[in-house]
Amino acid sequence: MKVLIVVCGLLCLVCGYLLFILIDVRRVINQLDEISQDPTNKELSLHSQNRLVKKLAQKINLLLNKHAKSEQQLYQLKNEQDVAIHNIAHDLRTPLTVASGYTQVLLHEQALSTEDRESLARIEQNLNSVAKHLDLLLMYNRLNEHEIALHWQRVNITKMLQKMVLGMYEAFTSKKIELNLNIQSNCWWVVDREALQRICQNLLGNILQHGTTAAKITLRGSENQLEMKFENQLTVPIKNPERLTNRFYTEDLARQSKNAGLGLYITEKLAQLMMGSVTITTQGTTFAVTLKFTKQSL
Repeated sequence: MKVLIVVCGLLCLVCGYLLFILIDVRRVINQLDEISQDPTNKELSLHSQNRLVKKLAQKINLLLNKHAKSEQQLYQLKNEQDVAIHNIAHDLRTPLTVASGYTQVLLHEQALSTEDRESLARIEQNLNSVAKHLDLLLMYNRLNEHEIALHWQRVNITKMLQKMVLGMYEAFTSKKIELNLNIQSNCWWVVDREALQRICQNLLGNILQHGTTAAKITLRGSENQLEMKFENQLTVPIKNPERLTNRFYTEDLARQSKNAGLGLYITEKLAQLMMGSVTITTQGTTFAVTLKFTKQSL
């Protein structure tokens, strides 16, 4: 009988000990939940009398401190990289503009031989390509640094899009891409003009760079929704269309077209800033990007 009483007493002590440990573990879990949702560098603050729980809390606090230091270092490194990208891009833009200017002057020389003129034309083409990549890099950097300030205004989207297409008509003709325009007349919407122009430039440039034979541009709007669709044919099907808006991702792995992999990423981010959405669809060699803006989102 005495043995049974002793065993029961020990079991009660063990259960009580385990209960206190479980309570302390529950407190640890609750505090970790709070810390994970709090951007400040908080630590666990337990008043447990259990040495194992105290030691566990100390180890967790060490990990939390190490994680906070790593986050701070990563944030500082990102800022330094953003500043470096900004400075390098601006430093390159000036000599690039000067070189392009000299090339254009030389191209107007009447005494140039055909071979020299063709060489200068190739130089000009490559300079324009570098300038385009620098422009994308600067826009990417501005988006990352949250430096894009939108200026909302009511814009005639029909006229804006028609003017942009007309300005690129010769480029489409030279690449033998037949444009099919289905643009609604007198379509107005409240947007940031510069941001929407950048989006259209990226998508029209995408058609020029990757499209073949035919392309279709659709614009339609109502009182509550604006929809723009840029559709073109490709030489080969897209393997991973869902990844095309990832920064620096490109299907052109051989870099034959020198694609930076930023155009669609920037397009999506700018659309999201204007409370819009970007949808990419593919069917065989048909590639389409659809933009949608709703009045309720503005």
